[in-house]
Amino acid sequence: MADRYSIGMVLLDRGGRCDEARARFVAALDGATATEPDETGAFEVSIACASQDDALNRVWDAVAASGADDHIVFLEHPSLPEHWRHKAQGPRV
Repeated sequence: MADRYSIGMVLLDRGGRCDEARARFVAALDGATATEPDETGAFEVSIACASQDDALNRVWDAVAASGADDHIVFLEHPSLPEHWRHKAQGPRV
């Protein structure tokens, strides 16, 4: 059974492009909910997952899939092992 986990996020800037990036990000979350950003740009995503690590990975993937990484970041740096490592497989030989 999946539980709901909350992940803090923050907007790095404001304006049309940022609003569009946030809309793409929320759409990429597929079934998660997001609060409206406060005056500092902070908002919360609530997502149903099997664990906190799964929730962090789903949110991380949604940021990447939506192309919002220039506009939205985690409020607190998550503990995602080797989060910096590119996960795509190399070309087939």
